[in-house]
Amino acid sequence: MKKMFKAILVGSFLTVGSVCADEETPLAEKMDEVSGSLKLLRRAGDDYALCLDHIRKAQRALLECFAYTPLKLEEVPDGKEKAMAVANYRKTLAASYQTLCDLELAYLSEDLDQIDDARDKVKMSRKSGHQEFIDKD
Repeated sequence: MKKMFKAILVGSFLTVGSVCADEETPLAEKMDEVSGSLKLLRRAGDDYALCLDHIRKAQRALLECFAYTPLKLEEVPDGKEKAMAVANYRKTLAASYQTLCDLELAYLSEDLDQIDDARDKVKMSRKSGHQEFIDKD
């Protein structure tokens, strides 16, 4: 009986996981590209040319995010409130893009302190955007 219960429990988690994966939005996929490119910076080490390539890939993917709206905002009824929320989302994306440009400049300068500061700003930018525009159940 315990084995059957465990099998049902494991099966239900697998089903829930596959449903969540199917609900991946184009915006989430682009943001995953941004995140993936930035994670590769650690592996690139002091290969600044490779780091710049990863940053530029992240920038391109982030620019594509302007075409999408977070699910959280799609639920807001049409009107002034929604228009303001969407404009704020785009403003947040623009600020995030600026932090990626600052990171690019830091790597171009090859100044480790500037790179560390720029990386910290990218992390903070990401956290604030996610807190505002992603539902965490």
